[in-house]
Amino acid sequence: MSQAALALERVMFIDTSKCIGCKACQVACKQWHQLPAETTEFSGSYQNPPNVTGNNYTVVKFTEAAGDGMTSGLKWLFFKEMCRHCFRPKCARVCPTGVSRSQEGFVTFNSNANPANLKLRRGMTTLTDACPYGIPQLNEVTQTYTKCDFCYDRFIGNPNAKTACEAACPVNAIKTGSYADMNTLARARFRAIRRTCPTAKVYGGKGSGRTNVLYLLTDTPAAYGL
Repeated sequence: MSQAALALERVMFIDTSKCIGCKACQVACKQWHQLPAETTEFSGSYQNPPNVTGNNYTVVKFTEAAGDGMTSGLKWLFFKEMCRHCFRPKCARVCPTGVSRSQEGFVTFNSNANPANLKLRRGMTTLTDACPYGIPQLNEVTQTYTKCDFCYDRFIGNPNAKTACEAACPVNAIKTGSYADMNTLARARFRAIRRTCPTAKVYGGKGSGRTNVLYLLTDTPAAYGL
């Protein structure tokens, strides 16, 4: 990809070492997209709802992990589950008329992203099966698949805009910006915490499988269930 094309891309960087699990991003996402409330039940975890749905585009996952030398007992690992906005989205192969990727890297769905327009491959029964992260979910009311759209409409005419979740995050754990800036920030944060957090890792696709959402994890991907 050319440097000019990369300059247009918007990347989200999520620093889990700063996340406090407040779920402000969940609330801001629902408010911006005018998503209805869902009835849920307590499942024994503060994580609620249990996963992304047709009316919840992002969910902060709570994972209990064993404490390390700096943390006794158990510790919480927080992870903002959402669409990764893949450079080469596999969902677009299964639903070419319903999925598109903009020059900014926003992977969005339209009304054609519904069960009638899927070109399912062997072993797939839904569009969710095409996603390596299991993100797209069917909205039972509209009968279309939905997910995070990177708040693409906030960036129209303003390439330096913030997503709703970034604007709401009280600890600045979410940042959006150019491909180069966010990669630089992710590496800098990794270097800043790796001495006290030796299991830290920058998590995000590379090469043809890279994504426009990067994470700084404080533990191994497996500890987060990734």
